[in-house]
Amino acid sequence: METDLLFADDDQPPPPEDGAEPWIVLIADDDPEVHAVTRLALGGLRYKGRRLSLVSALSAGEAAAILRCTPNAAIILLDVVMETDDAGLRLVRTIREDLNNHAIRIILRTGQPGQAPEEDVVLAYDINDYKSKAELTAKKLFTSVVAALRAYADIVALETNRRGLQQIIQSTDRLFELRCMQQFAAGVLTQLSAFLRVKPDAILCAQRGAAGRPLPDGAFYVLAGAGCYAEAARQTASPTGAVIPPALADRITDAFRSRRSHYGANETTLFIRVPDGHEVAAWIHTDRPLDEVDRGLVEVFASKIALSFANVSLYERLREANETLEARVAERTRALEAANAKLERLATVDPLTAVWNRRHFLDLAAAELGRAHRHGRRLSVILLDLDNFKAVNDGHGHAAGDEALRTAVVRAREALRTSDQIARFGGEEFVALLPETDLAGARIVAERVRAAIAGSPVVTDGRAIPITASLGVAEWNASEPSIELTLRRADAALYEAKLAGRDRVCAADEPKAPGHP
Repeated sequence: METDLLFADDDQPPPPEDGAEPWIVLIADDDPEVHAVTRLALGGLRYKGRRLSLVSALSAGEAAAILRCTPNAAIILLDVVMETDDAGLRLVRTIREDLNNHAIRIILRTGQPGQAPEEDVVLAYDINDYKSKAELTAKKLFTSVVAALRAYADIVALETNRRGLQQIIQSTDRLFELRCMQQFAAGVLTQLSAFLRVKPDAILCAQRGAAGRPLPDGAFYVLAGAGCYAEAARQTASPTGAVIPPALADRITDAFRSRRSHYGANETTLFIRVPDGHEVAAWIHTDRPLDEVDRGLVEVFASKIALSFANVSLYERLREANETLEARVAERTRALEAANAKLERLATVDPLTAVWNRRHFLDLAAAELGRAHRHGRRLSVILLDLDNFKAVNDGHGHAAGDEALRTAVVRAREALRTSDQIARFGGEEFVALLPETDLAGARIVAERVRAAIAGSPVVTDGRAIPITASLGVAEWNASEPSIELTLRRADAALYEAKLAGRDRVCAADEPKAPGHP
């Protein structure tokens, strides 16, 4: 070797220590003197502001063990002949094939070029440089190392970009699955922290208020927070408020004002312009300044997130519109159901007395008649007529007449059984259907109804007006194909009750007392 490799300035100061991660250079050689000379030649080298960390290995096996534990080594200065004549060449295959490390730059150094010819070695082995120890001066070593560091940095940057872009695609794909803005914002912080490999002390803000409401000047709405800022989520913050520290609020406000991302020594404020017009800022504590590669990847991440924000915002608006539409449909459905119920009630119920009307009573009677016919059951009907309804209505007004009808219905319902059905047949006439009842039983029920009505006068204008009712009872027989025929016989009995003096019950086909017309 030339003398400029063997001697160095003993007074050279050690490289300054800083927080930058050093370049790791592995010296693999079985000659300790080579290690010492290499350290003297490269001890003061700095590349891109980073010093060298020189690691020594006296054999190929030791070097392989070190590389297994140090996958981020940038260069290996590798001797060919160590424990065996081809130990260095075997280590090359171990590095590239077994360790699958294609980033480290391998500079092969040999003191016996004839034993490992350069042409053969370069073609057969994946090395990056081949030097003879005899020709490798300090300057040439410096040049080779710097060139190798430059290549290694480019390879690492490309690999970092590749992994970063892959992670961005994966993280944004996961974010696209979220449909709630609060969950999406929290997911952005989680993915951003993982992407930058930092603790999730972060805060994500939207300039506009919650649900699109405007905010005062300088204020912003916090969509989500992580770490020590988790409690700030869903609150309005400003530089003069107490939700987040004023210094942090100032950085976010500046990002909104300048519409630019800002990169500090240990923090990043990311400005995201959403296609739908929204503006979002994300602040994150990074513990280190971001390099150009990280910044480029962060900007790509921001552009992807902007599209995701627009999609989530659109989804939320569509969901709100759908919820509003569903509420309106439900309201219209309830109104329609109420209208249908009202129409059905009007079609089946007498509006004055709230009992069945004539048409619905006939439908009920036909169904009951069918059951009585099929099973051989008894069935009776009662016709009721208010005796003095006309006098009450003409003498005291329609209100008194209506009250007389309602009172008669209330008293009749109290006297009837739960299985009986009562309906207004027309005017002051009512009809009751009595299933499972013969003529004698029907007459007893009719007497209870008559007594209940007679004992309940109508009170109008401070006066109690007595009302009475005449009732006709008839039992259906199998020779009658419809209930109308039974009702005719009950009507005839009602006529007899009227003729007999009113306020009484008469039954159809009932034997007459001696002397009765």
